[in-house]
Amino acid sequence: MHAYKYKEDLTVEELKTKLFKTSRPKSALMINEACEKGFFFLEKTSGDQRKKHIKPSVSFIEEFNKYIETLKHLSF
Repeated sequence: MHAYKYKEDLTVEELKTKLFKTSRPKSALMINEACEKGFFFLEKTSGDQRKKHIKPSVSFIEEFNKYIETLKHLSF
């Protein structure tokens, strides 16, 4: 969501490297499952067809924003 908020392009390979502390095959499986469940989608780049940017789906963005609003209204 950080990349989305700041309008940065995040490739699948960058996400595997930066985010996950698991093996690369396991990271790829997690990303694929998230895409299958509709949280994200992959978008091919215009310059290099091998690279794919990962983008959040509209429904995931809406759900994330609701989550953030809920957190803002919690009191401890």
